Amino acid sequence: MADANCVDPVTVVIPAYNLDAYLQDAIESVLTQQYDGPFSIIVLDDGSTDRSLEVANKMAGKVSNLRVLTQPNQGRAKTRNRMLELADTDLVAWLDGDDLAAPCWLADQIGYLRDHPDCVAVGGQGYSMTAKGHAIGPIAHPLDGADIDERHLSGEANAFFQSCVLVRKSAVLEAGGYDENYPCAEDYSLWLRLAEIGQLANLPVCHLCYRVHATSANWTLNIDQRTQGHAIHQEALQRRGLPPAGKVMDEIPPLEKDDWNRRLFWINIALKSGNPMSALQMLGPALKRHPRSLIMWLAASVSIADMILFLGNRTSKFIPGKPVEIRSLPRFSLYRAGRGLVRARRRWRGGLDAK
Repeated sequence: MADANCVDPVTVVIPAYNLDAYLQDAIESVLTQQYDGPFSIIVLDDGSTDRSLEVANKMAGKVSNLRVLTQPNQGRAKTRNRMLELADTDLVAWLDGDDLAAPCWLADQIGYLRDHPDCVAVGGQGYSMTAKGHAIGPIAHPLDGADIDERHLSGEANAFFQSCVLVRKSAVLEAGGYDENYPCAEDYSLWLRLAEIGQLANLPVCHLCYRVHATSANWTLNIDQRTQGHAIHQEALQRRGLPPAGKVMDEIPPLEKDDWNRRLFWINIALKSGNPMSALQMLGPALKRHPRSLIMWLAASVSIADMILFLGNRTSKFIPGKPVEIRSLPRFSLYRAGRGLVRARRRWRGGLDAK
């Protein structure tokens, strides 16, 4: 999808807070982009207490188009607005400091915005990975702007990535920037407001390698994100003259149950996607946290069996500068067989209940 003739200048902005273990890989994934046009990189350290600033400065010493700044901790929304101010191009590309961008990211998305002047923000598809870069599974998003907005208006804040997204700065400023009243769900608020002044789109190509780890904001701030997301949703409906959502926000589970749910969610995706080695890596800390969970122990048994069967993961480890290559699933796995048995049992019980 890359357009070799695209030469539009773009600023890649990378906010960083306590991400010293991942920041160098994120920067390198930008430096290895298949894009021939001019681009600069800004890393803004948001008052990290680890070595994030040191890592960024070390990279800046080797790269002429990388600028590093630091500030006292301001939080996500204020940091994103500051980065918009720092960017001196209308095209602004966002990458979170713990993620990786596929090599085709900038060329694909800049080419799309160039061909679609009514589009104000464009994203792509994603593939999740462990803290160490091992594949978990795909994260699919709708392509069409109407479908993206419809999902967001339904109360789901997961139809558009904040990381590996390209925006028109002028449109973001017209929409009011990132809402600092919602520091944990500022992106959801922006996408809803941007859709009111222009088009959003997702490309069918995987651009984002999304890192799943227990210190990420989407993990540690999950409850705050859901609470703020509910308020943002109600505001958007009112702003567009639509009736308020009759659906009450789902009850938020206790912290321990929420942690169990999230860990099992990613473990299931890894097994479903043919990446049992990643599932097993995530099961180690999960079992330490939830040692009495029978389903976790069952998942560990399935992971070991499928890992032997596949000789590891079906999809290889993600490395900065390397294209994302997703291998097809085998015809048989213990995970798929087990899910088939569960479905057959449900159909059988449904047939008995119907009699």
